[in-house]
Parts: sequence; C-alpha cells; structure tokens
Amino acid sequence: MLCTPRSSLPALCVIAGLLLGVTAPALAQDKPDPTVINAGKDDFEWQCAPCHGADGTGNGPMAKQLIKAPTNLTGIAKNNDGTFPFWRVYRIISGKKEVLGHETFQMSEFWKRFTGAEYAFGFLPPHVRVLMLTHYLETIQQE
Repeated sequence: MLCTPRSSLPALCVIAGLLLGVTAPALAQDKPDPTVINAGKDDFEWQCAPCHGADGTGNGPMAKQLIKAPTNLTGIAKNNDGTFPFWRVYRIISGKKEVLGHETFQMSEFWKRFTGAEYAFGFLPPHVRVLMLTHYLETIQQE
C-alpha cells in the first residue's frame, strides 16, 4: 500500500484524502441556489412569460402579436451543442448584444424596464436581476 508511515508519500496521501473528503460534499452542494432561481423565475413570469410563455417555449399570450415570434428559451443549450451560453444570454437580455428582432420596441426595452426600477424600494440592481434571470433560464433547458 502506498500510504504507509514508511513510504515517502504520507503527506500526499493526507492531501488526497482531504481533497476527496472536501470534494464530495462540495460536488453534492453544487446545485443552483433556490433563492436565486426563484427570484429569476419571478422576473421571468413578470417580464418574459407574456411573450415567451410560462414554460419558456415561446407560446405566450402576446406571441402572435409580435413581428418576430419569440424564441423557445428551453432549447438554448440544445441549439448550442448542449452547453448553455450563459454570458451570451446575459448580454442578450441586458441589451448588450443585438439579436435580430430585438431592434424593435419589443425586446430592446427589456433592460430599460429593469433600469427604471433600479432605485425603487425592494428592487435589486438591473445587472443582478439579469444574472438571476439568466440562471433561471439555465435551469429550464431541455436535454
């Protein structure tokens, strides 16, 4: 056995044991924080669901009124080789990345809605709200 008092590797064995002991619980806890996800979901239901639908598939009650049909937000990762492009989605929501169809009055105003409430009592800063919303969208991806 490698980890014996006479071997030259006892320190390495202790470090490996500590890492294994710390890593297993850390991996078990590496799940989305419900507080963040629920806050993102609240903003989604309030700001996004009218167009993108309550389930994010693009079938909201306003969808038929739009010039360009809303995107199915549950297929973002699927359309990106199975990886959710977190920062690209963040930039789209925040208006920092142009997307065809968003140049109209529709989606381009989204960031401004958050900015308008920036100093209102009970509202988090816009970038935090967009981060939480992006995290929420990450959780609704279809495989």
